[in-house]
Amino acid sequence: MTKKVIAELPPMKAADYKEFEATVHPWGTQRSTRRDQLKFAGIGGAAGAAMGWVWPVMMRKNTSLVGGFMMLSFGLGGAIVGNTVGVNVYPNVTSNSEATMMRRLWWAQKCSADWKYTIPNDWAEKYPHLPASKLE
Repeated sequence: MTKKVIAELPPMKAADYKEFEATVHPWGTQRSTRRDQLKFAGIGGAAGAAMGWVWPVMMRKNTSLVGGFMMLSFGLGGAIVGNTVGVNVYPNVTSNSEATMMRRLWWAQKCSADWKYTIPNDWAEKYPHLPASKLE
């Protein structure tokens, strides 16, 4: 019979993320790769949003309302193009979902390194309906 431990883990801090990226390959490498890919998406979205304001308002002399709506569509288009460029410049090492799963597993193992798995003696009194084999 296997024992399962359910626990609420503390959140990871920036130092923990850096340690994961430095020590756990290839999943740590994928996390830093994805961050670089998203930088391209952010830059593309910001450039697209800026262009969505400059083109209709300054060049075509439309109103600010038109510029605001154009910022939304140009910004989204710029983010999509930026993400595409980022994925081509920094190719994936592994899948992002697999890297997330491995990061969670690594964090759970790191947090549970100093846990004690002994069961307190008063559990048998608190849970008399459970057989003794379940409490061991």
